[in-house]
Amino acid sequence: MPAVSPLPGPLPDDATRHATLVRWQGRGLLIEGPSGSGKSDLALRLVADGGALVADDVVRLWRRDRALVGGPVGEAGLIEVRGYGVYRLPAPAALAESGVDVRIGLETGGRFERLPEAETLTILGVDLPCWRLDPRPASTVARLRVLVACARVA
Repeated sequence: MPAVSPLPGPLPDDATRHATLVRWQGRGLLIEGPSGSGKSDLALRLVADGGALVADDVVRLWRRDRALVGGPVGEAGLIEVRGYGVYRLPAPAALAESGVDVRIGLETGGRFERLPEAETLTILGVDLPCWRLDPRPASTVARLRVLVACARVA
């Protein structure tokens, strides 16, 4: 499995990443990508599909035993709705923290391999599977549902 940029040197107690964290289908999804790539938009679609926002824009990460956990740097439940402002999501659509199970790298305009090798990312000594995803198609949430719920066979 190829690794994606592990943190060098001794492990810090915590880290922050320019990302969005959503709890969806029992998994913590750390969504990363360049500014304007659709992190908050994908988070809103996942919340509309029963998920809960943990953090938008900046995620604080720390270890709890052998697990990676994330939460907001500031107030929980705030999300930018591009073109409309920052909004507060009510409970249960917002959580103060969640385990982090998968890293989703948003990429737009690129070509994706049909059968890519599995990738991992190491954050604070915890290995996370990485999925690359174009967030623009209407099928994005359906594709994520398959990735989360089904076993890969090839």
